[in-house]
Formats: sequence, structure tokens, C-alpha cells
Amino acid sequence: MNAVDPPPDDLAALITAINDLLPATAMTHEDLELDSVARRTGIPEHVVLALLRGEQVPDDRLNPGFTDRLAFLLETRRAPDGKPYKQTRIAEALGLSRGMVSALFSGNREAGRAVTAALEEFFDVDPGFLSTSGRRALARALRPVYASLLALSTLRGERVSHLAMRSSADVADIRLAGQLQEALAAVLAHPVPEPEPDPQERELREITDRVRALAPSSRTRLLGRIRGLLGQS
Repeated sequence: MNAVDPPPDDLAALITAINDLLPATAMTHEDLELDSVARRTGIPEHVVLALLRGEQVPDDRLNPGFTDRLAFLLETRRAPDGKPYKQTRIAEALGLSRGMVSALFSGNREAGRAVTAALEEFFDVDPGFLSTSGRRALARALRPVYASLLALSTLRGERVSHLAMRSSADVADIRLAGQLQEALAAVLAHPVPEPEPDPQERELREITDRVRALAPSSRTRLLGRIRGLLGQS
């Protein structure tokens, strides 16, 4: 398989690449456990799954609004004590009034860039979580899935020695990571032996190197004789 790396932020190309790799890994969409993608983007897992299956998804489901994303963060992120964050705690951390934070969460007040960035930092999410388009956010979140599938398909194929391990620094937090570890461990435990070089091939390479090292005049004479011998065979 000659996988073509999808362009950055191109969701359609990335989905196509993921679907092309799935058969080579004996995995399905359900095996990907897309909850990590949902957590990173604020887009529900069933919406991500529908996109991977080629289904039409309404724009409002793919691009949740600012208040919807804030509500998602409140629902999925927890304070150090394990409890949901209270708006008073958020207001104190951001240096805002309780009323301002309440207005932001209710949609009665728009957040400027500074407040938006402060909210993203507070909840420890990717920059742009509250403002980036759903398609771009999904493209970024699905790239680790693609990279893991690519590495896994390569490990399970015949091109293990050519693997560049592009995904080693960015493996998705999904079951795929375990699959990669198992496949890599199997390869390291049972490396594919290098084939013994053909003696004649080795000798031909040595002769070719020696011919290339000759002076141009000597090389021309020798090549003429070789052509003559080949013509007589």
C-alpha cells in the first residue's frame, strides 16, 4: 500500500485515508473508540462516526456554537477534587465577575479573544477549541488516528524496514495505541531475516563498480567488447 499523506486540515482527504487503511489493519470504525476525538473537539462521538461512514451531517451538528462548547467543557472536565467546575471558580481564575461568566455561559455576552484564550487555557484544551471550525478541529484530532493506522498497517505488512515511525510522537489515545505496541513488539521479537545476496548479483555489482572506475577511454573500449559478446550470445 502506498499511502499518500493527506494535506493538513483537509478533513475529506483524511477520512478517505483512514477508510483506506482500515482493511489493512483488520479494524472497523467501531474499533477506533472515537471518544478521545470527541473530547478534543467537542463534537459528539456519533457525529464523528457518521462522518467516517460517509453520512451527511448537518452543519449545526458539525459546528457547535460557543455556548455549546462551553457547556461541553463543563460536562467533560473536572476540578482537581473530581467535581464539576463552578462558575465562581472560573470567574476567580480568569479575573472576571461572576455575572460576566454567567452571561458567557448563557450566551448573553460574547467573549473577546483574550477571554476566549483564557477559557481554553483554564480548561486545558487546544488553542482554538472555542472558535475553530468543526471540520478543521476534526481534521487535527483525527490525524493521530490516521498516523496510528498507517504505522499499524506498515508493521503488519512487508515494509517494516521502511517504516519511518511518523506516528511515534503523536499516537491517539485509543485502542489503536495498544495494537501498535503489540505489532511492534512482535516485529522486534521476530525480526524478518535479511535474504542472502545472490552471488552472481554481488559479482555483477562489483564488476559494474570497477568499470565505472576506469578511465573514459578504457571504459569505452571495454563496453564495446561487452556489446560484441552480448551480440554473439
